[in-house]
Amino acid sequence: MSKANVTHLEPRQLQWFRRQLRSWAKDNLRDFPWRHTQEPYRLFVAEFLLQKTNAATVAPIYEALLDRYPHPEQLAAAPIEEIAQILKPLGLFFRAERLSQSVQTIVRSNRGRIPKTEAALLKLPGVGKYTARAILAGAFDRRAAVLDTNVARILERFFGLQGERVKSRCKLLWA
Repeated sequence: MSKANVTHLEPRQLQWFRRQLRSWAKDNLRDFPWRHTQEPYRLFVAEFLLQKTNAATVAPIYEALLDRYPHPEQLAAAPIEEIAQILKPLGLFFRAERLSQSVQTIVRSNRGRIPKTEAALLKLPGVGKYTARAILAGAFDRRAAVLDTNVARILERFFGLQGERVKSRCKLLWA
């Protein structure tokens, strides 16, 4: 496969790659609390906290936040200072503000239910394509490309995409 002109990924290669990845994951996937739930609110909180943050650092904060605010209505009503205090070890104060704003919107506009479409999720403050698709895949069993830097790097190396322009390469990988 030419590194300079990759426009699609071969189905047989994709199948083989998926099998290899699943096999590797059985022995190497780390255990985190959000991997034991499909509850949309819990996954929404997890994905929000995981943005630009190490998963091992997020785990105890995730548990503390959900212990304090087990339902979206409770988090939506919480003072921003309380949320920020719980999230303080993660840094990034704006994350507490955006999480609060997003959950308030969910409670106000969707009766506390996490949206089930990418378009609706993307309208929430602090929710980008990765977060939206991770929630859709994990909570609603939707087939969605969930692409972080590490996944992109592996796909680029395996499928020979390094020679592509960044925008077209990303578009292909997100498809």
